[in-house]
Amino acid sequence: MKIFAQTLSSLLPSGITLAPELVETFDWLEDQGWHHINDTGTPADHWLAVHPTEMLGHPVASYLAFGGTDLGYTGHWSVPDPAIDNRIAQIGETSGDGGRLAIWLDEVGKQHFVHIGHDSLGLITDDPLILLQFLAMGYPEVGSLQNTNVTPIQATLDHHGATSLDDFGPDDQPVMPTALQGFLKQRFGLDMPRTARDLGIANFPEYSDTETNDPFAKWIASVTPQPTEADLAYELELMRTVEALNINDDDSSDAIMDKIGTLFAPKN
Repeated sequence: MKIFAQTLSSLLPSGITLAPELVETFDWLEDQGWHHINDTGTPADHWLAVHPTEMLGHPVASYLAFGGTDLGYTGHWSVPDPAIDNRIAQIGETSGDGGRLAIWLDEVGKQHFVHIGHDSLGLITDDPLILLQFLAMGYPEVGSLQNTNVTPIQATLDHHGATSLDDFGPDDQPVMPTALQGFLKQRFGLDMPRTARDLGIANFPEYSDTETNDPFAKWIASVTPQPTEADLAYELELMRTVEALNINDDDSSDAIMDKIGTLFAPKN
C-alpha cells in the first residue's frame, strides 16, 4: 500500500476499509505520478488524478479525483451525528459541483459504493471491480450523470450542448482515462461496457424522490432531520437573495460574477 492509499485509509471510520482492488489501482495511479498534495499535506490534502498532469483542467476531460475528507457527512447539520458519520466515508470527487463517491455501511455492516451528488444520490454497486469500470468509462461527470443508459460520448455531447464531436476543436476533443482503462484490462481483464446501465447501475434518484427503492437514498432520508423554522427562514431568505440577482441563462460568466459581487458591495 503506497502513500495515497495509506493516507486515505487513515481518514476512514473504523469498520470501513479499502478493497484490495481499489488499493492496487490507487498504487498504480500513484506510480504514474498522478498523486498530488495540496496545502499543508494533511491526509485530506492528498488526491489522485486519473489523467496525466498536463491534461488536468482540459475542458473536455472526464472529471474524477480520488481523495478523502476529515469532515463528516453531518458536519453541516445544526447537531452533527457521529453515528451517521461512522457509516459514510468519502473516497472521491465526481463532479464540479461537489458530487462525491463514498463507501456506505448498511445496517448489517456490508460495504457499498454510493453516489452523493448535488441533486441526486444512490447506490452504485457493492463490487469494487464494477465501480472501477464505471469510473473509468469516461463519463464527463459521473456525479452529475442523469441517465446511466447513455454512452460516455453521448453524455459528453449532452453535457457540453454539442451535437457531434465536430463541434469541438482539434485540441478540445474529449479526453477519456484510457491509461486507467488499459490497466484495468491488463490487471483484472475488465472491458469497458457501452453504458453504465450495462453494469447494472440504475439512474440515481433525486433527494426529493419519496417513492425510491434505492436503499442508500431511503436510509439518508430516514436519518436526515426535518428542517427547523430557522432553517426554513434562512432558505427562504437565500432564495429571495438569489432571485434578486436576476441571473439569466444567457449571462456570461463575467456578468454572473458581477451580479454576485453586488452582494459584497458597501451599503450606503
